[in-house]
Amino acid sequence: MEPRVADTLLPLYHQVYLLLRQRIEAGQFASDAPMPGENALAAEYGVSRLTLRRSLDQLEAEGLVLRRRGSGTYAAEPALARPQRGDDIDALMAHLSAMGEHTEVRLLAVELQTPPADVALGLGLAPGARAQKSVRVRSHGGTPFSHLVAYVPEDIAARYSRQDLATRPLLQILRSLGIRLAAVEQAISAVLADLDTAAALEASIGSPLLSIRRVVRDDKGRAVEYLQAVYRPDRYEYRMNLSANEVEGAL
Repeated sequence: MEPRVADTLLPLYHQVYLLLRQRIEAGQFASDAPMPGENALAAEYGVSRLTLRRSLDQLEAEGLVLRRRGSGTYAAEPALARPQRGDDIDALMAHLSAMGEHTEVRLLAVELQTPPADVALGLGLAPGARAQKSVRVRSHGGTPFSHLVAYVPEDIAARYSRQDLATRPLLQILRSLGIRLAAVEQAISAVLADLDTAAALEASIGSPLLSIRRVVRDDKGRAVEYLQAVYRPDRYEYRMNLSANEVEGAL
């Protein structure tokens, strides 16, 4: 039988792992039904069952598959690629809550500082005013996927603890303080990993990252968070559901 994986320097098990991960992240395996058995997958990719099992071991270690004794192997329900609507705070909160339940967070640093000029402008701070800067890394299945640098005005940051930052999404914390979140401004682009983000995300320096800059406002129009986040694109997707409204004269 001819091999069904590429003839490259990558080990066979890693090639199969990459192909299966791509299918899992694309939602090609339902999370409520077992994946094809080891024999079937090994035959599909033209590898031995031992090689296939090694691929599944790596997927399991990353939390992408679940093995249930006597039932089979299941694709884990994607926690990092839930649809989001750009105009709906509740949808964003639901997404962040789901992410918080399925991921781990590591708090790297917290400090009060006079923020950079662009951040101060985004937060609408008076000259010399301080903000709390927090740096966190989120991981899924032991693999980091996002590096988050958030700024919050000093008077708001004084109302929650370091422990809160280490365990809960920041927008969830703000909402628990009685702050009514009303608007989000976001800019999405791509950046290259620098020394700090590459180390935190276990990525190569200069590798491409998804970048999101977000300003969150309360119901009075005050900016309550300025976020600078980067994500590994092999571990995270940002999706939006958009619907069209008929407008006279629109193309």
